[in-house]
Amino acid sequence: MDQGETFNDMATQSPTLAQLRLGFRCADLSDGVAASHSAATAILTAIASLALALGVMVYLADRPPSHATLIPAMFALGTGSLFGALGNWLPSFVHPFAFSLMSSAFRAPAAAPAYGTCAAWWSVNLVFEVCQHPLIRPFVVERLQATLGNGWPTRPVSNYLLRGTFDVGDLIAATLGALAAALLLFVIHRWEVSRAN
Repeated sequence: MDQGETFNDMATQSPTLAQLRLGFRCADLSDGVAASHSAATAILTAIASLALALGVMVYLADRPPSHATLIPAMFALGTGSLFGALGNWLPSFVHPFAFSLMSSAFRAPAAAPAYGTCAAWWSVNLVFEVCQHPLIRPFVVERLQATLGNGWPTRPVSNYLLRGTFDVGDLIAATLGALAAALLLFVIHRWEVSRAN
């Protein structure tokens, strides 16, 4: 609609012309939303993938092969301490960060940031970390095996809990990872909204 044109002026014109004008304007807006959304999806997916690759590198370089259930021992680099002290907590940061971004990448265009995914992945990390506490893990493993048996996936989860070490640093890293993901989702959402307008 032109600046001097009112809705009444538009209604007196040919309905097809009015519909065309409105249709082109809506198409322009939806194209902008779609373009920024596809860019946001690509950005979130790329950052999440890089973060996951970094987390996998910790397991390949700094951890014994027995600590990574899904990574075959033949891929272990055995370099010792490539990441130093940071390698102790980096996977706990990366997990909620990367999976929150990955889960949020495919939300509806211009939807509000998916902070719930950050909270969900943080909760998963929190539960698994707390279940590794020496006072809790025997009970959890016993209940898990009594309920689901000793097959797959019970065995890998039980081994993870029994071999894992409870660490407050992991709880802090998971919290920071979820908060970093929420902050990045906020920034990306603001960027999407500004590009759509």
